[in-house]
Amino acid sequence: MKKITQVVLLLMLTGINQIVSGQSTGWFGKATISNPLNLRGPVPPTNPEYGNYKSYEMILNLAPGLESSMNNKKAPYSSEKFYEAFSISGLKKQKEGEFKVKYNLTRFELVNDEEYVQTYYQKAPAYYIGLESNLEITDKAGKVIYKRYTTPKVCMYVTNPTETYENLTYKILTDNFYSMIEEFEGFYLYGPKITKLRYSDIEKKKKSKSTFNIEEYNQSLQVMPTLVDVDRENWADLFGEAQKFWKDLVNFQDKDDEDLAKQIRFSANYNLAATYILLGNVEEASKYLPGVKENEKSFLGMRNDYPYMSTLVEDIEKYKKLTEKTFTIEAIPQEPVLASYKKAPTAFRYAEFPGEVLDTDSKVWKGKVRIISDYPELVDLRTEQTVSGLRSMMDGIGSEKSSVYIYVEGQKKPERTNLKKVVNIKDEEGRMYIVGKTGRGVSLVSFDMNKQETSSKRYSMFEEVKKGGKVSLYHEFFPQDAYVLKKHVQEEFFIPPVFLGRRKALKEYFSDCPKMIENIEKGVYDHENKETYIKMFDDYTALCGNS
Repeated sequence: MKKITQVVLLLMLTGINQIVSGQSTGWFGKATISNPLNLRGPVPPTNPEYGNYKSYEMILNLAPGLESSMNNKKAPYSSEKFYEAFSISGLKKQKEGEFKVKYNLTRFELVNDEEYVQTYYQKAPAYYIGLESNLEITDKAGKVIYKRYTTPKVCMYVTNPTETYENLTYKILTDNFYSMIEEFEGFYLYGPKITKLRYSDIEKKKKSKSTFNIEEYNQSLQVMPTLVDVDRENWADLFGEAQKFWKDLVNFQDKDDEDLAKQIRFSANYNLAATYILLGNVEEASKYLPGVKENEKSFLGMRNDYPYMSTLVEDIEKYKKLTEKTFTIEAIPQEPVLASYKKAPTAFRYAEFPGEVLDTDSKVWKGKVRIISDYPELVDLRTEQTVSGLRSMMDGIGSEKSSVYIYVEGQKKPERTNLKKVVNIKDEEGRMYIVGKTGRGVSLVSFDMNKQETSSKRYSMFEEVKKGGKVSLYHEFFPQDAYVLKKHVQEEFFIPPVFLGRRKALKEYFSDCPKMIENIEKGVYDHENKETYIKMFDDYTALCGNS
């Protein structure tokens, strides 16, 4: 243990701040002090240039509409609370941090003064909220290394009746932030994020007759809270002596205090598994998981630490796949080009322009066309099934149709229809938008009662970009901003997942073209941008599009 003492003293002398212990009910019950660790796993990032960065500065620019919406709902507003809600696991948030993370909420609007707004959906509160945002990250030299954009979009959020509007805004913004920063982690950070590992000082009960040296054992644990300040390449040396010490205790027995002995066995096995996981030696870590399971205290047969550590091993493999995918994804994509209506103050309420509408009954109307966002994407945040069993079936069927008003010159009232009944719309500049169905509903059967359900099925307006023999490429004009493909023999427009599950969906869509499958497996189409869709169209047309 002399070497462990030397390591701890060295870390203290170099000014490393250790986490202060606090009394709590942790791993071993009431007589423990448990401290959670916020670390990152062993998988190296795509770009290792910033692998030793340990800190970041968070800069938030929040649109005035956010505070206005909270004032409208009489909810307390605090920019500091939003600041606290945004974080990057495994890095320290501080002023003048190495990464500078700028989250710009450029627009935020609570739509609550339109006649179409539903304040309740299936007896649960509903809110129409639109936002636009972007994320920019620079390194400590000020170089921009990562960007992401969320184009203007309005959704209907459905919440539990007990949920507050304040919590809803935190949920929306943090979800938006983490969706944009996810790929950054694969590019530049070790992973996966590890937030539930802990270290725990052990205390003997006053009546214990055990002669076990608790102070020596607790000293071995002090290698854990220092990790966030230590370069990763030095972790193995830091763990070395402590691991030797713990290995002698994985089968520890003490007749004078059997409860303490079990606590020590659990802690030794847990610490060995944890440190080997952090070093990337999953095979060695797995040797100690049975000891964790055997000695962990359970409640009604339920355990927390063993299942988490087992899942963590699986997460390491998943993170390897995530970093592999980032090789084919741009860190700094082109800034999206927005349709003119999306730049207008009314972007979250409707799209409006002079044009001509052709409906399914061959009627034609000319005038000012307004397509209303009365049926936006539905995001179901309820965690309680307080509604009928028809909920998932209705959402699965999905496909709401936005209302269309045509203000014809000389008429007092507008002509009314909806996108489902529209064949196409032509604007005054001659651009033709055809109408069709795209997106997806929620599954008809949900096995996870706490899963956030989102129905993105919708009728949309599309402008043709390229036409081929078997497939065409379109750009979605309303209500969202996306590029899509449509096979001539199919009714619906195809949008693959942006990230997870993307290749599987592409393989299914291009199953009639073996050469496309080869490209998909190589990651040729992993980028989610206009250029990738053009390449998919061109490749499919050249390889299989005319056969």
